[in-house]
Amino acid sequence: MRLFVAVEIPDLIKEMMEELKAELPEKGLNKMNVNNMHITLKFLGEVDEAKIGEVKAALNKVEFTPFKVQVNGVGVFPKEDYIKVVWAGTESVELKELAEKVEDVLSSMFGKEERGFSGHLTLARVKRKVDLKEFLGKHKEEVFGGFVVDKFLLMKSVLQKGGPEYSVVEEFETKYSE
Repeated sequence: MRLFVAVEIPDLIKEMMEELKAELPEKGLNKMNVNNMHITLKFLGEVDEAKIGEVKAALNKVEFTPFKVQVNGVGVFPKEDYIKVVWAGTESVELKELAEKVEDVLSSMFGKEERGFSGHLTLARVKRKVDLKEFLGKHKEEVFGGFVVDKFLLMKSVLQKGGPEYSVVEEFETKYSE
C-alpha cells in the first residue's frame, strides 16, 4: 500500500489555488486536481499491510496543539531555469515542527529524510520546458490566506491512469501533554 502523511487543505484555499492554477499555461504542464491538494509531511512509499498498525501506533505518539498555516507566494522546484514542480508556499514554524515530529516517530521504520521539510501545495508538474517568469513575478509575494491545523492524516495513494486517488487511512487529532 502506497502511503504518505499529510495535512488537509480547506475548501476556501483550494478554490484560491484553482483560480491561481487557471493562470498557468495549458501546454507543458500537468496541473494538479485541487481536490487532491494537501501538504505532505512525509512520503512513506510502499508499506506492507502488516506494518500499518505499527505506523498508526507511531503516529499516535505525535503531540501538537492547533496552529495556523499561512499560504503565500509561489515558487518552483528545483530552480527557475529548470522547473519540475510549480507550488504555492506555506508559512508556519509549527507546521515544520509537526513534520519533524512525524519524521522522528517514523524514522526507525522509513529512515530519515535528508532534504528537510519544505511545506507547499503542488499546483503543477512540468512535462516540458515552460516560461513561467510572468506568473512567478505576479504571484511571488501574494498572500492567499490561512487556516488552522488541528489534525493530520495517514493517506493511501492509488495510482490511476487519470491521476492518483487518495483516501484517508487514519486521522490523528490534536493532542498535547499538560
